[in-house]
Amino acid sequence: MMTADLFNELEYNEKMEVTLKGTFLADRLTEHAYVKLYNVDTFYVEMFFDDASHFITHFRVFENTKFVLPYLDGLKIAL
Repeated sequence: MMTADLFNELEYNEKMEVTLKGTFLADRLTEHAYVKLYNVDTFYVEMFFDDASHFITHFRVFENTKFVLPYLDGLKIAL
């Protein structure tokens, strides 16, 4: 099982492979990036894309669900 600590030790291409095998949850826009959120085993990964080049610039890993809150703004719930 992959852990957040093991993920952080991976090379760029390995991080991309592991992330894409996870479950896509949501996306959001920031001032300078497009960000995709994935669930991988017991942690979350944010994949940041440069707004201009569309290249992946970095990954952010976290286990605390409070970092998922920015994604809830765009969530639409049908009643």
